[in-house]
Amino acid sequence: MNLRRSSMGRYQRRGVVLLDVILGAILLATGLTIVVSLSTQSLARQVEGEHRMTAAWLADEILSMILVEGPHELAGSSPEIWMGAGGGNGRFDEPFAEYTYELDINYIDDYKPYLVTVHVRWPGRSGMGELSISTKISQRRGEDEEEPPREPLEPLDRDSRYFDEDDA
Repeated sequence: MNLRRSSMGRYQRRGVVLLDVILGAILLATGLTIVVSLSTQSLARQVEGEHRMTAAWLADEILSMILVEGPHELAGSSPEIWMGAGGGNGRFDEPFAEYTYELDINYIDDYKPYLVTVHVRWPGRSGMGELSISTKISQRRGEDEEEPPREPLEPLDRDSRYFDEDDA
């Protein structure tokens, strides 16, 4: 009678171990699937963030150029002069050729700032991505000051700065 009990216990124990292995494999497969899915989503979000950051940088470059040149001068002129072919609409140069832009400069009044909007678009995995930035830039007032020449008052002697006079 003791032999039967011990043999049944062994069989029971073997079945439990097999069940533990199967459950462990299922849990491991589920965990690995979740980790792979999360890393894929994380990579997609990182790429989207890189596109948004690049688009924001490109839009900032356009707005900086408008600020430097003045919206009044650019609103009446052809933007091809300072942005290249296409003017207010077009593509950026390499390495940003996949990005396109649209520029709107709206004149309101002589004493009110211009409303400037830049739209930057790029192809993404789920369609076209877009970033729009709007700001108000006022026109420059007053006389244009002539910049003084940007040269040193005294000539620079670079050799004496880096080398001893004894070495020469």
